[in-house]
Amino acid sequence: MPEKSQTITVNGSDGNTILATAYGTLEELNWTIKYAGENILIAYTPGKWSKPGDEVTVQTKDNELTVTSKMVHGESFDILGKNKKHIQEFLTTFETVRVSAGETQISEWQKKIKPLKEETMLLAEEEQKQAAEVNKVMNLSTGNMYVTYGIIVINVIVFIAMVVSGVSFMSPTGEDIVNWGGNFSPYTNSGDWWRLITCVFVHIGIIHLLFNMYALYTIGVYLEPMLGKTKYIVAYLCTGIFASLVSLWWHKTPVASAGASGAIFGMFGVFLALLSTSLIPKQVRKQLLQSIGIFVAYNLLYGMKSGVDNAAHIGGLVSGLIIGYLYYLQLRKKEESGNNFYQPAIIVAVTIFAAFFYLKNQGTGIKNDDTEKFSRTMEHFSVLEEIALEAMQPSDTTSKEVYLTRLRKTALNDWVDCVTLFEEAEKFKLNPALQSLRVNMLQYSNHRLQQTLLFIKAAEEETEKYSTSLDSIQKQIDLVIEEIQKSNPPVTDQPASRDL
Repeated sequence: MPEKSQTITVNGSDGNTILATAYGTLEELNWTIKYAGENILIAYTPGKWSKPGDEVTVQTKDNELTVTSKMVHGESFDILGKNKKHIQEFLTTFETVRVSAGETQISEWQKKIKPLKEETMLLAEEEQKQAAEVNKVMNLSTGNMYVTYGIIVINVIVFIAMVVSGVSFMSPTGEDIVNWGGNFSPYTNSGDWWRLITCVFVHIGIIHLLFNMYALYTIGVYLEPMLGKTKYIVAYLCTGIFASLVSLWWHKTPVASAGASGAIFGMFGVFLALLSTSLIPKQVRKQLLQSIGIFVAYNLLYGMKSGVDNAAHIGGLVSGLIIGYLYYLQLRKKEESGNNFYQPAIIVAVTIFAAFFYLKNQGTGIKNDDTEKFSRTMEHFSVLEEIALEAMQPSDTTSKEVYLTRLRKTALNDWVDCVTLFEEAEKFKLNPALQSLRVNMLQYSNHRLQQTLLFIKAAEEETEKYSTSLDSIQKQIDLVIEEIQKSNPPVTDQPASRDL
């Protein structure tokens, strides 16, 4: 907030007399005199609507007067020179008042200052008392945010590692998210239980990361000092796990979900629960409850758009509310909660049990090696497909003989190998989603094999009579590709515009 000060010499006057004259000056200017203390007055220039104007502070001592003007409405620069104008206006009026004021007038101003001083002292004492009450519960003056900073650093390091490995800075693919620990039901339900928590530290692009880390910092300012490190860490990780579980339960079609927003919604849920109780003093509770409530409601509405995992948001929020009320039972009695860890321990135990129970009912709870086998099969297929498709696309300078050689020895053999890969994969123990993908990949490979055979016949006979058959096969290939793309993990849980 820009401010400007000016000091002048007032010869032959003590500090009290100068202060009384300054009071008369402020009255003459019709500025609102708000506070008074020993040798100080604080007033506000006329404002607009219900807002006060700029703040003017007058400080005095024997033979000296200092006037400070400060803009208080968030301005970054005093472009119009308002502070200088306020000071000049005050000093000009002060000289006029000083010349015309007699001892009787000065005495009357001093009498008016006295009750204002007393009122200011009472107000200061009340503000200190309220601040002490707030600080007793929220520990804002003595707490720190080391855990919040640590979580932010971990998220940033993971994102940097992703980008360095070749993942897109702005728009990672679903495959990238899954490879880096995203929550993906075919894997999570079949043994990769750790994805329930690793997904909380993986983000879908830099914008997603920045919004989530800003939201985490915003809530961490209040919540970490208030809860303490143990309760804070437990709440963050457990609400993150519950967010992941709800996401798995909600999405019947597998999606690749990632991001800290589920856990962050959980932390906002904890804070909302505490704000809805009498734990936090009323003078700050109402304002915080309103702002936090609007934030949560807006982001839940925003989360209804496509590509946002709102199920994770709701799961985190609801679990956060429950944890918040459990914490309240302990925090309301400060003396009992100092070294008491039974509540965090119970919350961790319940979270682990809920995750185990859900995953046990969804899969074996133990990773089936066939899933890894199928993953390697897909990697092998990708290499063969790339080579085969390249061999099927002749350049303008490719001779007939060279083209036929590529079709017979490269494309044809590679597509046969692809068919064999997915036929052998029929023996694998796969979850339904991967089993469906295997069937589609086998159809795709067979269609490509038939397409290659027709390309060979057409090239050998130098005829176009196979065009209709080739068009038919291409349509079948397109349909299978469409089915395969539907089963690929789409990117979800995109960042909100804040917001978090």
